[in-house]
Amino acid sequence: MARSSLTEQLVDLRRRYTGENLTQAVPAVKAVLHDLPDDRRERVVDALRGEADVRGLFLPDAEEDDQRALECVLLKAGIDAGLHLQLRPPASMLRPAHAFRTVEPGRHPRVHLTDHALGPLLYELLPRHDDSWVAGVAGLRVTHHPRSVELRLVGLDAAVHLAGVDERAWADGMKYVRTLLKGRGLNAAFVDGPLAAVERDHLAETPYPTGVGSAVLRRYHLFSAAPWVRALAQGDRWWVEWPASLGVPKVADQLLHPVFGLPGAVETPSAGGGLGLSTGWYDLFLREVDGPDPEHEPALAAMEWPEGVTGWWEPPQAVK
Repeated sequence: MARSSLTEQLVDLRRRYTGENLTQAVPAVKAVLHDLPDDRRERVVDALRGEADVRGLFLPDAEEDDQRALECVLLKAGIDAGLHLQLRPPASMLRPAHAFRTVEPGRHPRVHLTDHALGPLLYELLPRHDDSWVAGVAGLRVTHHPRSVELRLVGLDAAVHLAGVDERAWADGMKYVRTLLKGRGLNAAFVDGPLAAVERDHLAETPYPTGVGSAVLRRYHLFSAAPWVRALAQGDRWWVEWPASLGVPKVADQLLHPVFGLPGAVETPSAGGGLGLSTGWYDLFLREVDGPDPEHEPALAAMEWPEGVTGWWEPPQAVK
């Protein structure tokens, strides 16, 4: 197999998983190929034929528990942000409602968001508290850079960068957050600095999720053709579902791919329907559910939501 042909195949495959453009994917693939001796290069060719396994080589996964925890937190918040995106006027259950457009995998991934997703994502991420409870992600802190924001969890050696978030984008995102909080009559006291006592208590009762959520985040583009995705995490076990469209066997096969699939994962029974994958340590269960009824779309789009339902709410204009 020619060198250029091998590179092109790997780039095309990687982009299906990450959503990267050529400028992002080509250098990453070439960097790995450049350092491979001939025998390992042949093993990659064999893997593309289904005759070997090189998972983790061209799409790196998080190596440490701290990094996995942060990425799991981000995946769950991004999927929950999709519920907000469905209500963006005109509301729709059929329009794609994904927060993540591209994930550039690496030690500290760079995540590119879809249009309108920053506000909903910040609403789900930023920790805020009252006297006895905490909402958002306890321990999450944000550092601003000129064209991105860096997400970290207090006390953990982990980071994710949200790309393309400058001061104006941040202000627009926070406008969404404050509008929704005001409409719901909720406290807008955000937590910053060291871990607050209320956050520590919350984490003692509800630790960060772990498991394959991080690996799913790094391969999120596989789900982008579905209108939306839902996810439930219980410790190190994940359930991911979407409306009938992609096909569970197809998604499972992609997640088991010998080059870009989840390292060590094999198919396993799923008691709740669909298919299961297991790495031996962590489990992931996939299923499709009934899709939304297209006949409901006009009524949904025409709905005038009351204050507190969505951060895109605006006060009614006075009739002159």
